Amino acid sequence: MPTQKPVPPEARVEGFQLISVDPFADEARFALRLQVSNPNAFELPLLESRLTLHFGAASLPFDLPAVTLPPSGFEIVDTELRVPLGATAQEVGRLLSGEAVRLRITGTVKASLGPVPLSLGPMTLLDEDVRVDLRFAAPRFEIVPERSRLTLSGSVVEVVVGFQALNPNPVGFYLRGPLQLVVGGRSVAETSLDLPLRPRQTGAGELRFRVNLTQIPGAAAALVTGLPVELRGGLKAEVPGVWSQLLDVFFGGRVH
Repeated sequence: MPTQKPVPPEARVEGFQLISVDPFADEARFALRLQVSNPNAFELPLLESRLTLHFGAASLPFDLPAVTLPPSGFEIVDTELRVPLGATAQEVGRLLSGEAVRLRITGTVKASLGPVPLSLGPMTLLDEDVRVDLRFAAPRFEIVPERSRLTLSGSVVEVVVGFQALNPNPVGFYLRGPLQLVVGGRSVAETSLDLPLRPRQTGAGELRFRVNLTQIPGAAAALVTGLPVELRGGLKAEVPGVWSQLLDVFFGGRVH
């Protein structure tokens, strides 16, 4: 065991990446890669330690895994941050908008340098700005023929458009706003979409429109051969209280 008390380790950010933001689980997850350095000229075996993560204005528990640091050297430590959206909405929103957030880790670490673990600290292990690179992609829509149908009632045609939407992003959100039903290049009806989409998952739904027969060219034939339709609208992808993005949505197909 060293004759003098060791100098506490230091860390810097090697990588910080967004794993997911899921408003339906009230959680954001980030992959944090740290370079943890040993300022001492002797080996420093660190035990698993519970520290405090200061994520913007929020203070959260942070577990530093056990790692043995070589003399005057460093090791790369990979950890995952899970932060509740309710406590970090402002900070997560800034990250999703491309801004920086201050990340600090403070507390006491335990070192195995004798029969009894030695506490090093309190100290600041990390104090650095972090950013994420979110390249947001619009959801991909497609009509599901087996869930779509036309129904005639008097002089009104009910058009039911079953669809699915794939969210390719690590961010989950609500997709909300008006969608127009376009037939023959002309908008003939409108409805509202309110669709929850989890990170990198597919959501499904139905859109219902009531259209007067006179607004559909070749309506009688369409009931037999199918009706070519387009759906268009300006929608908002929104993590309530955290982040939002405006989208132009357009997709189409044939409804039987």
